[in-house]
Amino acid sequence: MSTKTLAMLSLKRVIEASNTRSLEKLKPEFMKQMLTVIKSKISQQATKSSLQVLIQACLQGRNKMKIVKANAIFELIEFELEKPEKNISELIFNLLAHLCSCADGRAEFLRHAGSIAMVAKRILRVSPATDDQAVCILSSISKNAATKEVLLEMLKVGAVTKLCMVIQADCPTYLKQKARGVL
Repeated sequence: MSTKTLAMLSLKRVIEASNTRSLEKLKPEFMKQMLTVIKSKISQQATKSSLQVLIQACLQGRNKMKIVKANAIFELIEFELEKPEKNISELIFNLLAHLCSCADGRAEFLRHAGSIAMVAKRILRVSPATDDQAVCILSSISKNAATKEVLLEMLKVGAVTKLCMVIQADCPTYLKQKARGVL
């Protein structure tokens, strides 16, 4: 294992053990560095650790906004378009779902031309965890940022079709209900 990978694993453990006050004090530069680790593709483990650190960080205070302002949504969508491993996709979708729970996150998500298409394409293809987060993202977008253009985009890229497939598939009841709510 490389030194950078070991450093990321150590950082992940430190963040997991940190208290809320410490996590709230993280600087925007820290978020940018975590995204740099993801973009640089040091190793699968370093990428995974960086994503886990960002997920932990975004649960506290204003970190969600710091992560959004660090251009995380664009970087995460671009990284997901490269079709990473299943566990990396699950973490990306988890983080995107958290970030899309705020208005600025949804706005950044919709600014990316391939965002809705990428989410729709991954539904029922990666894992149940990814399905859950993908439907959560689409639900957040449709409830809080639905414009005529967004709805037309969802139709055009197959998101509506995928949501119908979720309702028909062998998915948990709560997920089917969430998909119905989007439709």
